[in-house]
Amino acid sequence: MEEGRVAPPQVNYDNVLPLAIESRSNRREFLPVNGQTFSNRNGATICRIDVNADSMLDATHSYLECEIVNNAAADNFLALNNFTPSWIQRLRIESGGVVIEDINEYSRLYGMLSLCQCPKDYIKNNYSNLGLYKEHSSANLNPANAAGGSIDVVTNGGKSAAAVNAVPTTELMYNMSSRCVLSGLETTTDTGAPAAITNPTAGGLANVHNFSRIASGARRKMCIPLVSGFLNMDKYIPLIMMNAGFTIELTLCDTNRIGLTQTEAAGAGGDNVTFVDSDWSIEAVRYVAHLIDLDRSFYDRLRMVMDSAGGVLQLAGQTYRHFSGVLGQGASQFTINLPARVRSVKSIFGTFLRSDQVGVNNCFDTSVYQTANVTSFRFEIGSVRYPQTDVSCAGNDSQSQREAELDKAFGKIGDYSHQKAYAQKHTTNGQGVRNGATPNGSCLSAFFIGYDFEAFNRVMLEQGIDTASRSLPINCIINKDATAVADHRADFYVLCDAIFYINLDGTASVGV
Repeated sequence: MEEGRVAPPQVNYDNVLPLAIESRSNRREFLPVNGQTFSNRNGATICRIDVNADSMLDATHSYLECEIVNNAAADNFLALNNFTPSWIQRLRIESGGVVIEDINEYSRLYGMLSLCQCPKDYIKNNYSNLGLYKEHSSANLNPANAAGGSIDVVTNGGKSAAAVNAVPTTELMYNMSSRCVLSGLETTTDTGAPAAITNPTAGGLANVHNFSRIASGARRKMCIPLVSGFLNMDKYIPLIMMNAGFTIELTLCDTNRIGLTQTEAAGAGGDNVTFVDSDWSIEAVRYVAHLIDLDRSFYDRLRMVMDSAGGVLQLAGQTYRHFSGVLGQGASQFTINLPARVRSVKSIFGTFLRSDQVGVNNCFDTSVYQTANVTSFRFEIGSVRYPQTDVSCAGNDSQSQREAELDKAFGKIGDYSHQKAYAQKHTTNGQGVRNGATPNGSCLSAFFIGYDFEAFNRVMLEQGIDTASRSLPINCIINKDATAVADHRADFYVLCDAIFYINLDGTASVGV
């Protein structure tokens, strides 16, 4: 071969994959250690699952499985919050009494990450993992007194003629009640003139219930890949090196935060919008782990590597710290304090929701992200402003700057594989109630703010703003206009690097 020239991979026959060590993969289920049924009604609001084995854990291929049971009275249908495992209020991971990770408002973070990083079709196709089914087929959904043929597919707030089959909406919206699903479904005359809005027949209503919500006494299975710094590392977790393994602790949300429970008539035209307090439980919980068993000689070599590295094994990941604050009514400037003492602040994300819509029985809250009438924002770390000029959020056509900064916080602007599930129209929803009483009330609210603090974009460990060494305060300065008529709760998530340490004595710790 000519000197200085290199053969391409297609003809480089020396470039072969190395031989792997002997290994076996297995699937194992870990059950809760403190009960079988968890509910706010019986006081069992914390579920603890011990994960321990003489194996390596591939956490990226493991998931949490559970069943959500609607314990409400007859004709009370439970509709879950969208885009998120809404029953998880808090996720804690600990090992041997040491807290490895602690994320509050976990389901709200999960929904934000899904909407900002997954394409719309991916979310719709994977609703079944959350026990949600958004395309509602029905073999008998004749609107009452409708002229013409039957409508075989339910539209979510859309209009369609009774004489033709309807096409399901392509947008992400909330489905809670028959009124939400079928409002705007108008019968037509032969000339196409719209007639009055009608309700479904009893058979059609039952089919809507079966697909969109959990009926009284029914249950839905969820399989949730947990989003966590410790459980999303590329490297396997060496459970065999940990004396106590680790414990997953899940705290249930308040009763009404899981979704909406609505009373409707069982017969034709159940067009009621009576919301009641939810009554539900979580059962059949288990962590389905993907375990890898390696040759014993590999574990001996791993212990030698740990011994040469000072008796510790380091695993790197990224975790979130949650902080909250309140934005008052009217036009003003508000300061939200984010007391995160970490060695590398990588990004900060913020969401907003009306305070009077949190935990009430007629509003979705966990998966609703409103604008709070925010016009601009910036961050201040110590005495330095980030950025030097505020990021604009004002006006329906002036949010491109906010979206660009959000793209930077999640990745590169030029990364065309990066997709979002929401459209621009979903970022202009202000203070409206998301209760499904009208089609407008069922539209997705997806307003987020974010800012990137990394200097070397995701190629170095512990690179970002160090707030721990000098105890630097972090503040988010938010400006609002005068149209806000209620207080809003602000939820912020600080993304930071985390290094997890596995010691030779089997203990674990974390450094952030």
